[in-house]
Amino acid sequence: MVHKVGPLDPSKLAMYKNRLQEYTKKSSIPLPVYETINEGGVPHEPRFRSTVRVDGASYTSHDAFSQRKAAEQDIGRVALDGITQKILIREETVFCKSILHEFPVFCKSILSEYAVKMHMEKPTYNTTQSVVLLPLRISALVFNSVTYTGEAGKNKEEAEQLAARKVILSILGIIPSALTYKIIAQNT
Repeated sequence: MVHKVGPLDPSKLAMYKNRLQEYTKKSSIPLPVYETINEGGVPHEPRFRSTVRVDGASYTSHDAFSQRKAAEQDIGRVALDGITQKILIREETVFCKSILHEFPVFCKSILSEYAVKMHMEKPTYNTTQSVVLLPLRISALVFNSVTYTGEAGKNKEEAEQLAARKVILSILGIIPSALTYKIIAQNT
């Protein structure tokens, strides 16, 4: 798709590239690197497409533009959108992690509901009393053919909630799954 770009307001023209550069400076990361190519092949009908590399990611515009500056502004916008999404996902993950740590009492029901919605077998728990001086319980649970062992709890219910929390954190990618550890162990 070629966008015909008419006269542009110079203040808006530099907006996205400037904002992306400001972000990199504030974040103390290397400045964005742009690569713009003319895919049109003919000088009188250029079709510019841009790629920008920033913060370890590469973004390429979906559209082609009749002006180089428009292509670079568009990819600046795309990169800012991508960075914003990464930041939001990171913040949501931190929020989820803190909620799960503060309120593990919901973890069993969350995991059970997840299993139902994903058409997976419900988790099975095996809780035992630990051999330390205090009467603590430790629960291991099998979910999706992987065994997870939670932290020690004061009673059976708390131990099971903590084991379920470990599975949820693994699903969210906050902690590596037991499967990841198994793969690493097999490759070493």
